[in-house]
Amino acid sequence: MTGSHVGRRTTSTKRWSAIGVLGTATALLTLGLMSPASSTTPATTGNWDFYPGQTYTDVAGPSIPGDTVYKTAVRPPINPDGSSNFPAKRGVIPVQFDLLAATSTTATTTRTWDPPVWQSIGSDTATGNDYTFALLNPTVSLTVNQVTNLSANYNFTEGDCYVGSLRWTINTDAGNVYAYYGNPNGDTSAGQSCSGAYSETGRNLADSTDASLPVNRFEVEGAGSPVYIDYASAMAAAGDRHVNWVQLVVESGWLSDQKLDVSNVTVNDNTWVPKSGSETIIGATTPGAFAKTCVLPPAKIAVTKTDGTVTGAVNEVDSIQPKDDGVYFRQVDCKYIYNLAVSSLKGQGTYTVYANIGDTNLSMPAVFDLR
Repeated sequence: MTGSHVGRRTTSTKRWSAIGVLGTATALLTLGLMSPASSTTPATTGNWDFYPGQTYTDVAGPSIPGDTVYKTAVRPPINPDGSSNFPAKRGVIPVQFDLLAATSTTATTTRTWDPPVWQSIGSDTATGNDYTFALLNPTVSLTVNQVTNLSANYNFTEGDCYVGSLRWTINTDAGNVYAYYGNPNGDTSAGQSCSGAYSETGRNLADSTDASLPVNRFEVEGAGSPVYIDYASAMAAAGDRHVNWVQLVVESGWLSDQKLDVSNVTVNDNTWVPKSGSETIIGATTPGAFAKTCVLPPAKIAVTKTDGTVTGAVNEVDSIQPKDDGVYFRQVDCKYIYNLAVSSLKGQGTYTVYANIGDTNLSMPAVFDLR
């Protein structure tokens, strides 16, 4: 039984090397899958990822009042259609805007999270249910011998551990270190089991002092024979390796389907907390009808040279009014005004001038050419 189990485990190891890379690459893809911050920051800090992700139900919620939104309306002498072409020789270009305001509304969605589903299904053609994992990417430097707690509560509702999972995987640059639940030597008629008499639910597989745990429950890639070794031998072979990530995984459904309930997934003092309950998702903001306003917030001027190509001939006259200095528009007669010095621009080309409120360039800017 041991020999055949080792053969199957080799295949599983190769397969999981690829899956482990996927786990790292997909970490943090979805904010909704991130566990919320604990009230007490663990010493082993890190980010958790759960694959293939928790499902949820979205229900449209009420719209809520949003912020006042603004856009500008270009005033002469600059044409609103961008057709103005000023001479580049001297003078100023009067940039003038009306300010239009609208009250916005923001859509909301109520998202209700389903419990995480742990399974490895090989009896169908779907690929998204082939394996399940919870993975911790530590944000502190950690070696294998500093991983002193690998624990989780589990209960198989279908299947068993079979040929290599449920298991813990500690990934290092020199290869993986595995910690197995149950009887990794597969000394039952069904092969490996971690249920019934072989259950270690809630127990710490990294406890070096618990003599009641299976002795040879570790495997170190690249360590040679024997395949299954005790804690001391595993630490001697790989204890000083740097840890990239730590993962609890079920992926033996290729032999027979596995389904189980899992909770309290913990690495050292860091426990994965799946999403639960409901939360409000803030959606798109939609402005109402815009209308001119004389309540003018402070607005900065923002000038961008769009290109160096001039379209058409000069069709505007230069102005000899005093130029404005500084970064803010003046407010005169319910409008923004800024006398933009031609000498401050970078030669002929197309320019776009914005009114900027709250570090946001407003839509409907002034566009002109300089020849």
